[in-house]
Amino acid sequence: MLSKLQTLSLLGIEALPVEVEVDVSSAALPKTMLVGLPEAAVKESIHRVERAIVNSGFDRPNDRVVINLAPAELPKQAASFDLPISLGILAGSKQISSDKFGQYAVVGELALEGHTRPVKGALSMAMAARDAGCRGLLVPAENGGEAAVVDEIEVIPIGSLSEAVGFFMDTVDLYPHPSRLDELFAEFSRYALDYSDVRGQEVAKRALAISAAGSHNLLML
Repeated sequence: MLSKLQTLSLLGIEALPVEVEVDVSSAALPKTMLVGLPEAAVKESIHRVERAIVNSGFDRPNDRVVINLAPAELPKQAASFDLPISLGILAGSKQISSDKFGQYAVVGELALEGHTRPVKGALSMAMAARDAGCRGLLVPAENGGEAAVVDEIEVIPIGSLSEAVGFFMDTVDLYPHPSRLDELFAEFSRYALDYSDVRGQEVAKRALAISAAGSHNLLML
């Protein structure tokens, strides 16, 4: 059976949409193949995913499993594909099913016992998921606050593979992480020191202001 999920991949500081396709079909011997230009960390995810599935109480398919990460020409790096691949395998082997797969993107690294671990670039991924028209984004619990800064998208913090399955199967009530954007602006807009405390040095202060405003590099001698 073929299953499809939405996820995202970092390319520099930008996140790009990726579709995870998982096909589970009968075969004489079990075999798992991962295609779609995966790098080393992604290739290793197969072993983490299989153990996470079993240790979360699900069955590892004793069939041929083909996992495709599309588009094929986009390099796939980091371990953020663990969670969507696991869900794809469970859906492809008919252990779970959900109408939400097309509405939510999923990212997250998995530990061997099935718990999630934080990933890099959650903010960029949330922005990309929103721009791609996704209703929401499932992220590891540790990334919830970072991703929730983005408006107009539901950020669902996930603590384990079992929680993600429960969310898609509507057996576990999980709610979007509240946005703390106003609190963050209020917190980081207060400074103990201010330019007005520095006497003179007008040229140096102007250089610092220009560098900060334009995100330029600055060499201080």
